[in-house]
Amino acid sequence: MIRATGALLWRESSAGEIEVALVHRPRYDDWSLPKGKIDGDETPLACAYREVFEETGIKARFTRQLGSVEYEDNGALKRVKYWVAQALGASNFQPNEEVDQLQWFRPQDAISTATHESDKEMVERFLEIEEPTDTLIILRHTKALERGDWDGDDSLRTLNENGLAQAQSLISHLAPFAIDEIYTSDFTRCVQTVTPLGESRGLAVSKVPSLNEATFESDPERSITFANALKQDERNILICSHNPVIPTMLRGILNTKLKNKDLIKLEPGDAWLVHRVKGEIVALDYLSISF
Repeated sequence: MIRATGALLWRESSAGEIEVALVHRPRYDDWSLPKGKIDGDETPLACAYREVFEETGIKARFTRQLGSVEYEDNGALKRVKYWVAQALGASNFQPNEEVDQLQWFRPQDAISTATHESDKEMVERFLEIEEPTDTLIILRHTKALERGDWDGDDSLRTLNENGLAQAQSLISHLAPFAIDEIYTSDFTRCVQTVTPLGESRGLAVSKVPSLNEATFESDPERSITFANALKQDERNILICSHNPVIPTMLRGILNTKLKNKDLIKLEPGDAWLVHRVKGEIVALDYLSISF
């Protein structure tokens, strides 16, 4: 199977109307959403982010997954996963052999113009979903030294070499997402996880005892209370905590519509993406960035 990813790229026009980007590919003489094949060990999200920039010259802010489509491409089955992405700033689009035109359309016009049914379907899905979302990223700290290999206080246990590398990789893995604030458990391994990301974005890292394992063992509700307060904040926020804390915290903030969703165990460095509109959770995505 051919694996590819892309995004429905949108913006608000000067008249306050939503517009959707389509690109023209001279090789196929078609109009489509920005997308491309996954390279090697590239994650699907990283591929979509790269393809959007390469085909449009736009650094986009990604939010929720829009869905995936499957179709036959030259005799092979192709699956394309899409995200919703908002255009930020001006485009630096340069016509090239792969994409020679970038145009913005009102959604209904984009449906009429798009060549392939799969792209039309994605625009139709976009019209059905709620208004633009804010993202709450709930991240498990990256790989730490094993408890048996650490003689000191567990709160001071550090990341191992792999975990330090993972922490650096978060800079690129989370590049598609807007982050306005960073909160973390005050345990060393969590602080080390988000420090490179915070420094790269010029954001302060706030240390929160309510997010650490010791507090969770004595009073689990404190982590839920903290997350619920942030859930109401219409900003893009990252929380870094521990595996015992995150499932309870997440279940505590999910609304009824999402209560029964299976909560996959996060591996070190993985995250839940909680998408919300004015404090109401409308979608939940899983982001695997572990290695």
